[in-house]
Amino acid sequence: MTSLTTHLRQVLGQHAALLSADAGIVEMSANPDGQIWVDRAGQGLSRVGELGERQRDQVVRLAATAAGVAVTALSPIVSCRLPELGYRFEGLLPPAVESPTFSIRFHGLNAPSLADYTSKCTLTIGQRSVLERAIGLRKNILVAGSTGSGKTTLLNALIGEVFSQSPSVRIVIIEDTPEIRSPLPNTVFLRTSAGADATRLLASTLRLRPDRIFVGEVRDGAALALLKAWNTGHPGGMASIHANSAADALVRLDLLVREASVGALPEVIGAAVDMIVFIERTAWGRRVSQIIEVEGYENGRYIISEAA
Repeated sequence: MTSLTTHLRQVLGQHAALLSADAGIVEMSANPDGQIWVDRAGQGLSRVGELGERQRDQVVRLAATAAGVAVTALSPIVSCRLPELGYRFEGLLPPAVESPTFSIRFHGLNAPSLADYTSKCTLTIGQRSVLERAIGLRKNILVAGSTGSGKTTLLNALIGEVFSQSPSVRIVIIEDTPEIRSPLPNTVFLRTSAGADATRLLASTLRLRPDRIFVGEVRDGAALALLKAWNTGHPGGMASIHANSAADALVRLDLLVREASVGALPEVIGAAVDMIVFIERTAWGRRVSQIIEVEGYENGRYIISEAA
């Protein structure tokens, strides 16, 4: 049987080399107009060629078939991790988009360590020390950033540090698309689905007796369930969240909590979240630009301080 990798290489033709893990590519995108763009680590975006409509359609359908996902006019979106390759794939067909388009994320295959981040100047030595200490003290950490800033890859590096300090701990990881990698042998991965959303999985997680709880990305009212879990005997958890700054992550989290609560619960947020790490994509590559500690919520404001 011909492998998915072989099929994809045949369809991509002259662009097949872009699938290579050593190409230094973080993400490859084929737009509806046929243009192919790549994001290389430390170099940013560049256009590398074109791919015809028929080929783009084939790529999306190959990914769907390999992942066991149905793709039709009524279900034109494919979100999956590509078997064999392990890359994250997002593909869309009409009518969701004018012409077939897809994006392949390469991050997470070889998760960097915090030491790697320091050597690449993504983290300063001081920031790395702060994060290592926070993990040792079992602080609950939110990794914040915009789309494509590297939140998941940083989360993987932090989990690697958990392994370095406490290799025998039991963790549960909840995510919708498989992205997080864990070197910890006692890891349970839970995936959201139509019949089991993140809130439901968090309820089950508490019965699985984890030492730490990780969530791939907090996007909805499940934020409240996560905060309650962190506040009830499960310190040392981590999650990522879409935000434009460290302080904005608190605002974003508050809005998500409101989806599951009749009102704001800033005191719960202030008690559950201990640290926020903000990573961003700059012209010089990805950088952790801010780390703040959250010490609570009093008199209508969060008590925060710069950690590094």
